[in-house]
Amino acid sequence: MNKMSTKVSNPISEIFKYLAISILFMFIGFAIGMKFVPEYIAGLANIIVIILVIVMLVLSLISRKGKLPGSFSMNFVYLFTFIDGIAFYPILNMYIQDLGPTIVINILVSTIALFGILAFISSKKPAGHYLNLGLTLLISLFILFILTIINIFIGSQTISILLSIVGVIIFSGYVLFDISLIKHKENLGQLKEKNQLSIHVLNLYLDFINIFLDLLNIADNFR
Repeated sequence: MNKMSTKVSNPISEIFKYLAISILFMFIGFAIGMKFVPEYIAGLANIIVIILVIVMLVLSLISRKGKLPGSFSMNFVYLFTFIDGIAFYPILNMYIQDLGPTIVINILVSTIALFGILAFISSKKPAGHYLNLGLTLLISLFILFILTIINIFIGSQTISILLSIVGVIIFSGYVLFDISLIKHKENLGQLKEKNQLSIHVLNLYLDFINIFLDLLNIADNFR
């Protein structure tokens, strides 16, 4: 473990602080992408959507299966979210053009509200209350990944909507699970260093972004 890692006294509060900073880095990356990403790349938004969705699902699977280190520098989370924001520009630009900025902002606010409500519900439950969802969510996420790959070749709008609805449900479940896991680890005294919070910040960030992307896709397909 990094000996320079900062001690933490309130893990949940710190995790939400670092999550907010991570989302801010994502929007900074988006702003840079908007300024510097060439228009012809933005024109490939549909392809980039597919790539980013697959990448997000793969990262979610990898992190949930414990393939990522349990402790690493928060700077890696910030770097990832910053780069993700740059990659996010063509997609968000496409949705803004299709839906209009007002609807996109409303969906962002709705995502924040849903995320906040789920986090609040889980935080009020005893530590570990939703940990029993872990295996079901992991299997569901794996199936979602496979069906998403299949639908790339089928190209069904109906299936795309259904997968996005299922995606919102799965990652909403993961918000409940992740907060419950954080409380459980806090009770066990396993979250004493800043670097030990990084994986949880990353997981919550992935939950947030996947819910946001799925809600955007649902709205775009229903417009």
